Amino acid sequence: MRFIYTRAFGIFSACVVVVAILSFMQTKGILDPIRVAALQSPRPVIILVENIVMPIKNFFSTLYQLKKIAQENNQLRSEVSTLQQNLTQYQQEALENDALRKELGFVKNTQLSLIPCTVLSENAFGLTDSIILNCGTNEGISEGQAIISQGYLVGKINYAGKNSSTGVLAISSNFSTDAAISQTGVNAIAKGSFGSGIILDQVPQNALLSKGSLVSTAGINENIPKGVLIGEVSDILSSGSDLFKRAALFSPIDFNNLSFVFVAKQ
Repeated sequence: MRFIYTRAFGIFSACVVVVAILSFMQTKGILDPIRVAALQSPRPVIILVENIVMPIKNFFSTLYQLKKIAQENNQLRSEVSTLQQNLTQYQQEALENDALRKELGFVKNTQLSLIPCTVLSENAFGLTDSIILNCGTNEGISEGQAIISQGYLVGKINYAGKNSSTGVLAISSNFSTDAAISQTGVNAIAKGSFGSGIILDQVPQNALLSKGSLVSTAGINENIPKGVLIGEVSDILSSGSDLFKRAALFSPIDFNNLSFVFVAKQ
């Protein structure tokens, strides 16, 4: 019975009474306003926290997305660069294959003794309108021999080493060779015009010369075979009062993009 008079029993009894009162008030709905107020009271704090946290979250989320986008852009740029390189290589190979087909077509229809050469470099040693070839005296190359591409005269050898040689192009001001008008057989001189083309000069004033006339080598120079096409008359440059006729020659050869050529042996 002493337990009834202890402090612990008093606290226990008080708790039982409080629980009983709260249970009674709950059943009567008296505690509903208090419960609602207790639930709603943290909401302003929650909203404040959300207003602070959400911008920070969005900021870091944006940074992550930007980093991801940057990585994807770098990958796309790398893929585009690879595709461009592949396309460039494909186009280069297509041009080389086309040039080879044209050269092979010429080789099948010629009686000339030809030495195939690859163009290693253009404008050799800083000289305008010159090329370096990967063939030299070991392959039978010698100075003065004709350089031919697709059946057209494109230049002649002006230096021959053991394994390489240098050629001057037909459009160079340092180039000249004997020529003949195929239509009439009249002899003339073909020479370069400072990189801008080929000029037919020293044509007798009474010789027949018209646009479209084909011009080829005359065979006077022992190093250059007879009958190699040089070009087609595209324009008459002289007048009736000139001592000799002059004309511009058109060659279908792209002298700035030579890849494969032949050197003609006599």
